[in-house]
Amino acid sequence: MADKQWRPGDPMDWERPGPLFTSGGLHAFVLETIGAKSGDLRRAVLGYLEEGSDAWLIIGSKSGADENPGWVHNLAKDPEATVVLADGERVALRAEALGGEQLEQAWTRIAIDAPEYVKYRSSTARAIPVIRLQRR
Repeated sequence: MADKQWRPGDPMDWERPGPLFTSGGLHAFVLETIGAKSGDLRRAVLGYLEEGSDAWLIIGSKSGADENPGWVHNLAKDPEATVVLADGERVALRAEALGGEQLEQAWTRIAIDAPEYVKYRSSTARAIPVIRLQRR
């Protein structure tokens, strides 16, 4: 699969997604969680910011919608999840919602590296979560 911007509804090879990008140019990967209500496997294509070689930041913006994306609820119930990288490598991880100074530092970085997400903050009254995914 060639490098491309992924959009919901686009065909996807969930096991080997290939290089993907958000509309803002962030690299993207597949996040696999367990549904908080259903208990079923759920997948989402998400843009991320790298934090060293073993951690990533993901942003629960849902394009500024008034509610969090489903994967935020899934990770809150069960923080153990998996990401599938472009080449099909599967990485087991643990999710941690950032708060306080860590959250503010993350938003400072996001403003520089992914400014499209800052716009979403002003279009909703909810606090947009930023979650660190750490390799287990």
